[in-house]
Amino acid sequence: MNKYEAMIIFQEHLKDSDWDGAVDAVREEIEKLGGTMSSCTRLGRREFARPMQKQSGGHYGLVAFELAGDKVGAFQGRLKLNEDVFRVQVVVAPPTPPAPRKVDDNGLDE
Repeated sequence: MNKYEAMIIFQEHLKDSDWDGAVDAVREEIEKLGGTMSSCTRLGRREFARPMQKQSGGHYGLVAFELAGDKVGAFQGRLKLNEDVFRVQVVVAPPTPPAPRKVDDNGLDE
C-alpha cells in the first residue's frame, strides 16, 4: 500500500452541512478499493481564477489515504461519477521527515 494525497474540489453548491456526507462518500470509495483514509483537511471555499464549467469556485479538501498503486486510477474514475466532486488530483504523499534527534549539553545524542 502506498501513501497518497488527493486535492478534491467539491461543487460550489455544496452546503456546509453536507460536507461530512461528501467526505464520507470519498472514504467509502477508498475503503471499497481496499484502502484506508487517514485524514481529511478542510481548506474552505475558494474562488477560481476564472470560471470553469459555469462555476466560479468550490470547496477544497485535502485527503490523505493509503491505497494499492494499481487502484488509484479506479479511485479517480469512481470520483468522476460522484456528483459532489468537481475536480480531483491525486499525488504520492511526500515522505515524513525524520524525528529530530535529542542532543544533550555536550552535543552528544541522548
